[in-house]
Amino acid sequence: MASAIFSMSDITEQEEEETGTGQPLIRQYCASEQIPGKELPLQDLLRKQPMALGVAQLVAGITSFGLGVTLAATSPLTLAVLLRVPILTGLLYIICGLLSALLNRFTRLLPICFVVNIGCLSVAGVGIVLLAIDLSLPTDSERAARPTKVLILCVIALMACISALLVFWLHREMRRMRKKF
Repeated sequence: MASAIFSMSDITEQEEEETGTGQPLIRQYCASEQIPGKELPLQDLLRKQPMALGVAQLVAGITSFGLGVTLAATSPLTLAVLLRVPILTGLLYIICGLLSALLNRFTRLLPICFVVNIGCLSVAGVGIVLLAIDLSLPTDSERAARPTKVLILCVIALMACISALLVFWLHREMRRMRKKF
């Protein structure tokens, strides 16, 4: 945001020659110099739109949760289904997405959002490993659930990438705030 110091110098436009009154039609004031405004908290971070990434986390979390419920209802018990990996990661990313989206309005959520994103990133890593193990040990009864597991694996990998980006940005902002004070 920028502010200005006004020198109050008049810029006038004269009437056309046909009226002959010599009175100005428009009277304007121009700023002689601009002064930058105060830097708001988290201004550098908010330019990067963490709210958009938070909404993406929220949508991916809802997708993962829905696919997890479908997988739990239709497939036989495997390691990922038994530990409810897609459902757990979906719920965590719904919470994480809400916190990231609320970061625009409530800047005090920065450390909480940072910790939750680290937790979600670690749970997503464990979920990717468990789903990869499930996919590498195919059985005949799991053939129908294989495309669903691959889709869940892709969604969780996307969520992990988004969380890694947010963790990087949030860490930089927290470090910048510490140096400032």
